[in-house]
Amino acid sequence: MFEGNFLESPQQTAILEEEESIVSVRSLEALFQWLYLRVIKFDIEDAEEHMSAAMELVRLGDKYDIVGLDHEMAQYIKGVLLANLHPTTNRFHRHIDNNTYCITRDHIFSATRLPRDHPVRCILAAASVEGYLRSDTHKFAEETQHHPIFSADLLREVRLALNGIKPVRGATFEDPITGVRSELNSVGLFWD
Repeated sequence: MFEGNFLESPQQTAILEEEESIVSVRSLEALFQWLYLRVIKFDIEDAEEHMSAAMELVRLGDKYDIVGLDHEMAQYIKGVLLANLHPTTNRFHRHIDNNTYCITRDHIFSATRLPRDHPVRCILAAASVEGYLRSDTHKFAEETQHHPIFSADLLREVRLALNGIKPVRGATFEDPITGVRSELNSVGLFWD
């Protein structure tokens, strides 16, 4: 298993100690599941806890340079976000925090500890774009003021979203998570 002049080499064992939000029994089980089966599955009902488990796996994969897990987890997390949009959103109303319903500030802070341009870091910033463009009181308004790494990530994702502006009565943007077009500074109806 281990080769070279590592302490683990003669013993063929590695000891991992629990580390909050990174190394846990849950994240190790998920990592082994992904390494051997290429499947990511958490048996968790609560959306926020599901996101926490996913973020633990992402951070564990990053810590040990697991190749390919970053892009896989970005798509997985995007799927979790799409499956857990704000419950008051409907055909006639999109809640300002539609895409960030199951994201917590701990998830945001955990993502900022990942390398710049990490796909998961980009997805969490992209999830905040709609709220940021539509209201000063979006879910992570305070974090944008007090956490410069998240602010820079969000600004980069806003720029990408604004590259797709199309004039329709007023300025609209395409939400990077759902693909739905919305008017800037609008809390009402959305446009397809």
